[in-house]
Amino acid sequence: MIPPFDITELSGLMHEEDAAAKVFASLQTGINDLVGNKLMTASIYDLENMRSRRVFSEDLEAYPVGNFKRLDRNLFFDTVIAKKQIFSSTGIEQIAKVFFDWEKIQALGFESNLNLPAIANGEVIGTVNLLNVKGHFTPERVKLARAWQPVATLAFLLLHMKDIETATFHSGLSVDGPKEMEGAA
Repeated sequence: MIPPFDITELSGLMHEEDAAAKVFASLQTGINDLVGNKLMTASIYDLENMRSRRVFSEDLEAYPVGNFKRLDRNLFFDTVIAKKQIFSSTGIEQIAKVFFDWEKIQALGFESNLNLPAIANGEVIGTVNLLNVKGHFTPERVKLARAWQPVATLAFLLLHMKDIETATFHSGLSVDGPKEMEGAA
């Protein structure tokens, strides 16, 4: 398969200021064009404390950056974190089994998801999280998303070069102060 991204363009972006945000923007455009997406977020993981932190959101009101989200040991964890594979679903029933905020997802009009892990040195260093309407993330679309995995990994590696406690993929936006824990009991 020919990569869907321009390696020369990515190489140029890596040399610029705010490279993480620029590489991520290229990834965002590519996934939106090739795979289709209604809402994208991105997360990094703190496995020691079983939580993730959102570092990008296309809907800052519904999914603000900076907040921590409880991470549960379930099918999502086993698939994405342990096995380092894409997790996808085509219906809200599948989403409800793994995400405590499934009702919020459904209320926003989404019933299909895809989580693309960024993997470096054998570890998941982040995920690109996509939401869409019921039935959207078919096996064909999952395959198309997988082609963008190297770009996702590059973006997260660049982000990890910053202060990982406050860094985001939003150009000029960092997170300061206390962060909320979504899904805390």
